[in-house]
Amino acid sequence: MNCSAGVGRLGGEGYNVDEIREAKQTTMRTDLVPMRWPEAWKDASKLERLRGTPINCLVGERPPEFPLGEIRFLRLDPASPPEGVVVVEGLWPHVKMARRDPNAAETGPTGAPWVDSNGWRIRLAQALHPGKTVWLTYQPPKQDEVVPPAAFALAVAEAEAYGAHWVITLDEHFRRGLDEASREAEEAWKKIIAVLKLSGANPEWRNFEPVAPLAVVSSFAGEAEFLSHEFLNLADRRGLAYAILPSSRALEARLDRYKAVLYIEPGLPEGALRTKLFDFAAAGGLLILPAPPPKAVAVETKFGHRIYRHGKGRIAAPVEDWADPYLMAGDIHLLIGHRHDPMRVWNGGMMNTLYLASPDGSRGVVHIVNYSLRSTLDAVTLGFPRPYQSATVLTAESSAAVQPVKRRLGIEFPLPAFSTYARIELRG
Repeated sequence: MNCSAGVGRLGGEGYNVDEIREAKQTTMRTDLVPMRWPEAWKDASKLERLRGTPINCLVGERPPEFPLGEIRFLRLDPASPPEGVVVVEGLWPHVKMARRDPNAAETGPTGAPWVDSNGWRIRLAQALHPGKTVWLTYQPPKQDEVVPPAAFALAVAEAEAYGAHWVITLDEHFRRGLDEASREAEEAWKKIIAVLKLSGANPEWRNFEPVAPLAVVSSFAGEAEFLSHEFLNLADRRGLAYAILPSSRALEARLDRYKAVLYIEPGLPEGALRTKLFDFAAAGGLLILPAPPPKAVAVETKFGHRIYRHGKGRIAAPVEDWADPYLMAGDIHLLIGHRHDPMRVWNGGMMNTLYLASPDGSRGVVHIVNYSLRSTLDAVTLGFPRPYQSATVLTAESSAAVQPVKRRLGIEFPLPAFSTYARIELRG
């Protein structure tokens, strides 16, 4: 994506080449909130829909033929992303419906609804390109069935929940609904704007770090690409919390905050990285490798892995080479143990969650994305071993304070009903 081309004139008519040339020399902001401008909107009056919203950047092949005022226009070029932005194609987020029953969700091997989601893609791009803003550039699906406008609010909410932006793209049905002021389209548009405003409020959480018992170390490329990517995707769906550590930066990372480290590459680590990972195990951690160390003797076998003693800790390696990422995620979750789960979610089958905390642990934030396009009906509960004292649940529609309920394993927060997205701000 190249933000270095094309800025609509601030005054007068049309498209000014000199202003485009000047824009090429300008350092672009990373707080741009992008939208593809529909080709059918050829009237400047349509810009009124963006007035007072966080959307401040239009993208496409050419700018509209009318003045854009304060709004930038950026020409998209996948080969050259704008400064401060990393582009990820992504896919349309939704719950897959069963082929034989369009009213039922398709399920995975354990019966859980299957969700196409982008959270892990965003997190991986952020880990590989620290300090950059992630833009998802996928477009609405082109199919015979009509995509409900509420699904566009979900696409925006998912990206914002993970600290990214979806390049908002309206299909013909949604655009026509806005032109005709249909109730369904207008409500979805209002929710999109509300989610964007919610994301921009109290942005301090973006500096928080994932609360996770597991660090995943990999190049996430080459021979390791498929398995490492699918593991991240399926760990999300199985509720296994993780942090992402690219191999190139793993030497700088603190490993003592994790219970386990998973190394996903075709062979064993070498050099300084090998020393660091084995020292982690020797100090009491669980190191999970694709193969056992040379001459190591297993002391037990469980959950598809042989276990080897190493200092105060353990090394685990699969009995058979990892092949099925879904089973791999489940086995590794069992190896670590559910007792180390930093958060539990009840009635969250069609949802993904991201739990972050401040460096001192006194505050936390949980982002929940509901892919079902239906209200949760007061059924979702979050449980924590950490003794938070209160929580505020923020959605596109409302804000509500929630007090903890003490349970045997810690505390629980029963959440009020919400539809697409909720941000839970926790205080100790």
